[in-house]
Amino acid sequence: MPFRILLAALILIAAFAPGASAQKPEVTEIDAWLVRDAQMSSQFAVADKLGYFKDEGIKVNPRWYIAGTDLPSMWGAGNIHLGTATATMVVPIAAANQPIYNIAPQSDVAGTQQIVLGKKAQETVKSPKDLEKLKIGMPKGASVTMAIQAMTKDTGADFSKIQFVNLSPPDAVTALAKGDIDAMAAWAPWVFNAVKQAGGKVYFTGNRSYIPGKEGQVDWLRVHAGVVASGDMLKKNPNTLKAVLRALKKATDKINGDREAAVKIVAGEMKTDEALTRDIMALNIYSMEMNDKIHKGMGEFVDFLHSLDRIKQKFPAEQVIYTKLLEEVDPKLVKWKSPTTVK
Repeated sequence: MPFRILLAALILIAAFAPGASAQKPEVTEIDAWLVRDAQMSSQFAVADKLGYFKDEGIKVNPRWYIAGTDLPSMWGAGNIHLGTATATMVVPIAAANQPIYNIAPQSDVAGTQQIVLGKKAQETVKSPKDLEKLKIGMPKGASVTMAIQAMTKDTGADFSKIQFVNLSPPDAVTALAKGDIDAMAAWAPWVFNAVKQAGGKVYFTGNRSYIPGKEGQVDWLRVHAGVVASGDMLKKNPNTLKAVLRALKKATDKINGDREAAVKIVAGEMKTDEALTRDIMALNIYSMEMNDKIHKGMGEFVDFLHSLDRIKQKFPAEQVIYTKLLEEVDPKLVKWKSPTTVK
C-alpha cells in the first residue's frame, strides 16, 4: 500500500510539474506606466498597497504620470511595456504601427463623461431638440463628443445645429458660471465643479441619461480603461503578465467589495481628496470582464479619431485586443474572444 501511494504521488508530481513550471513569472520585477487617475489606475494602486503583486511573486514599480495623452509619444520611444490606457491613447499608438494590446479591461469610465446644463438652460431645455439653440463649451475633439453625437441620433436632435465653443474644462466651468455658455461637456472632476460652483445640472453622461422621459442606462459612449502591454512583453513574459492580471483581479474584487478601504488607498496614491475620489469612483464601473462592448467601443474610437484626421488609416478594433491571457487567468471573465495573435 505505501508503495502504491508513493507511485501515485510521483505520477501526480510528474503530471503537474511542467504546468507549475510554465506558470512561473519570466521576470519578477517590471515597471508599469500609470496615469495618476482614479478612473485609469485604481486597481494598480490597490494591488500595490495591499501586496497582491507580491503574493503573485512579482514586484511592480508604478511609474506615475499625469496626462494620458502623453502615452503615444512615450510609447514610441520603446521603453514602455506595461501600463493603463483608454482607446483614445491606444488607437494612435496602433495607427503608428507600434504593437500595443489591451489585455484586460479595468473600468467603464463613461459615467464621468458628462453634459452639464447651466442655470438658464435648465429652464429652457424641455427636450434634446432644444440643445440645437445652445452654446456648449467643450475641448475640441474630446471623446465626450461621441456621447453627444449618439444622444442626438437616439433622440432625433440635430448634432450639426449645436454650437460648440472650444474651451478647456476649467475655462468652461468659469464661462458656465458667468452665463457666457449655456452648457458644458467634460469629465470629472471638472463636471463636479460645474455643478457645485456654477449651479449646473447633469443632463446626461456617457452611460446614463437624466433627460426627462428618457431616464436610465444608455450606451452613448463606450469608453473603458484597460491594461495594455507591448508585443515584446507579451511574447517574452506571458506568465509575468498573468501574475499581474491575477493581482489586479483581487484588487477589482477589493474595490467592489470594500469600497471605503479602496477609496482611502486610491485617494492617497492619486493625491486627491477622499470625498472627491469617492465621487469619481462611484461613477466608474470596475470590472475586468472582456465583452463585445469593449470591442465596439474601440472600433468607435477608430472611426472617431479617423474622422478628426488624428489617424490616417482605420484598422480593425480586434487588432489591439488580446484575450488569451485573461482567459487563462479566469475563463469566466472572457465573454468575447479576440482572434488576434501577437506580432
